[in-house]
Amino acid sequence: MIDSLNEDCVLTNTPFNELYGIKISGNQNIEEHLPSEIIKQLINDNKESENAFFWYVLYKNNHYQAQYILSHNKIIAKTFANLYDTNLLSGEELTNVLYWQLLQTSFATQNKQIIPNITIKKDSEFSEPPFLSFARLAKQAIRKNYKEVNIFQAFKHLDIKQSSISDLFKLNFEGSIWFYINLSSHSVQNHISRLIQHAKLTGDKRPFVTLQESYNAKEFDCAIINAIAYLKNYDEEIIGSLGSNLKCSFIAKELFKERHLRKNPIKYRDSEFDFIVKSDYLYDFIASVHKRNNKKPDIYGTDKQGGFINYSFSLENDNPHICIIATSGSGKSVSKQKIMAQLLGLNFLNGECRDLGTLVKVRSYDIGFSDFKFVNLIKSNPNNNVMHIESDFYHFSYNIAHLPNLQDKEAFEADLQFNVDLISIILETQNAQPLTIEEVAFLKEIFRKIYQTKEYQKYRVRNLEEKNKEVYDELLSLGYESTTLLEELKEKKYNYLKSPLLIDIAKLANREAQNQQLKEADRKAYQSLASKLFAIDKLEVFSNFDKGDIVNCDFLSMDLNNFKESTLFTPIFLSIFQKTYLKDRDFAINQRKNGKPIPKLFYAIEEARNYFRVPYFTTMFEKLALEARKYNVHLCFIVQNAEHIPLGILKNIDTRIFLLRPDKKLEVIQGAKNALEIPKNVEIALLNTQKYEMCVWYSSGVFHMRFEINDDEMKVFSTNPNEEVDEAEAIGKE
Repeated sequence: MIDSLNEDCVLTNTPFNELYGIKISGNQNIEEHLPSEIIKQLINDNKESENAFFWYVLYKNNHYQAQYILSHNKIIAKTFANLYDTNLLSGEELTNVLYWQLLQTSFATQNKQIIPNITIKKDSEFSEPPFLSFARLAKQAIRKNYKEVNIFQAFKHLDIKQSSISDLFKLNFEGSIWFYINLSSHSVQNHISRLIQHAKLTGDKRPFVTLQESYNAKEFDCAIINAIAYLKNYDEEIIGSLGSNLKCSFIAKELFKERHLRKNPIKYRDSEFDFIVKSDYLYDFIASVHKRNNKKPDIYGTDKQGGFINYSFSLENDNPHICIIATSGSGKSVSKQKIMAQLLGLNFLNGECRDLGTLVKVRSYDIGFSDFKFVNLIKSNPNNNVMHIESDFYHFSYNIAHLPNLQDKEAFEADLQFNVDLISIILETQNAQPLTIEEVAFLKEIFRKIYQTKEYQKYRVRNLEEKNKEVYDELLSLGYESTTLLEELKEKKYNYLKSPLLIDIAKLANREAQNQQLKEADRKAYQSLASKLFAIDKLEVFSNFDKGDIVNCDFLSMDLNNFKESTLFTPIFLSIFQKTYLKDRDFAINQRKNGKPIPKLFYAIEEARNYFRVPYFTTMFEKLALEARKYNVHLCFIVQNAEHIPLGILKNIDTRIFLLRPDKKLEVIQGAKNALEIPKNVEIALLNTQKYEMCVWYSSGVFHMRFEINDDEMKVFSTNPNEEVDEAEAIGKE
């Protein structure tokens, strides 16, 4: 029983009453064995102590998997805590851990965490002490365990060099396995003495006398081991694997079974089954196989052992940027959508996004229609503020004359400069001369004048019918007439329609070109400017009202598949991306100034290689990768090979997610080696990555994660709808 709880231990009804503990976890879920130097240190520091023993506990309950070190010896507990860079468990945490070992707890995933159905804690000042709750719950659990739990006792060690803790957790069982490990020289000497006395009666004592002499001569160190497994819901054939993975043989335990069930292994063990080992038995024995979970994660899934795992892009790295590196058919599009779905808290039944707008905003730039069903689901819920820009020239529209920040002079000038620069980029992509210094100056003057005087055509609702049919129908449904002036619209969401168009700017420039009061050189500059603006207007891409309020949406989706081969690809993408980013940045700065939280801004950029072919974009993204983290912007580049991302950008991406097809695995790994210097542990992890499994290389290590995809999600996650094989279905079955 637990008698009381302290800050870093519990007091138990045992001779050494203070019990300490830690949870074994690390920065990765690649199996890492405890170094032999640590075992030697533990023995040297503690073998003269009376309480130089500890328990190594392995616990598995479906997706909840964990390992613990428990000890009455604080020095031993602290040594393990320092090694695994963790703190001693609190008294309350230890109480719950001890209760879980009784195998009557269930766990569920909630808010990207795995939590027990029962938590023992003191809820208020007047609540009963947690140790009383523990006593009641323990008695109930013990009663149920008489029928549900079987016990297996280790009776000898096996000559196996290395344990396989990872393989152990892959076995099909629910249970708690306890290793009692005693390093005390006094206990070792007593055990050898008993062996000698027993051998006198039954056989040759010489081997044990030799053992005693060698041990006393300090030729080697020894330890006393006792191991017991409490199992339920297990396959019978795992018992052999259980032993080989843990370097010892187990048999079914019937003798004193009731006593074992009634008493925690800390309170009782059957010392008849103690066996002695040389200290090198403990080398390559204890191993970390679970990544430490985060309290505020972005995504979650399962690891190679089927254990729960979560991860935060920003809290576990210096910068939050991500790249997904995967060839076609390896699951990159589905993984990207699953990441976004978990960030948004998406309900796949009704499209509700719990965290959209408040905690997360998404900007998804898609090539290949991979987000088709996903975006449509999110759009279907009226509570989601979604803007979808379709992938064809007829449906695309961007009003290059729109300047929304009339009251903020600084923001107005920044937007003005962006639009002027964009006009020059459009001209250059069409093999025309960009704006001259004089034309830039006159264009800015026209913009300022037209917004000040409002001297431009008064547009009406009917002007939206051809190019903005969706907004036109929406306004009619609200009761507006087709003759209603756009400036008379009452709803704030339509403020983006209360602006001039490019043709108005061009006409004003043309009018100034006819002004005889101006110098000849100025009139020529105005005429040249007007000609360039009229030429852009004829493209009919930047001439009409926006399809919606791009800036103020929470979820922006832009299809770029039909634009990628066009000469207008650069300005089309830039018109949306940079304008959105600048507004997101301003929003983040204002939130920070006002002491308010900044939502995560997730920018997913599919087939990013298309952008890096353009020098302007490479320069822009290098700048963004350095500064965007200050504004909680998470850039996510999706590419087929690490070499497709410029080195200057790749070095500022801390999360590198690899998805590997078996037939392309070595090719992708070689590409990563060519682009970056890959540590040995990452190379090993990549080689051991299975299909549809993510290998995540981040600033603190490497780990594997697999998403669980249910039937409702499978219906939404898709690649190009014209493809014969549904990638989402393949991943779901896998």
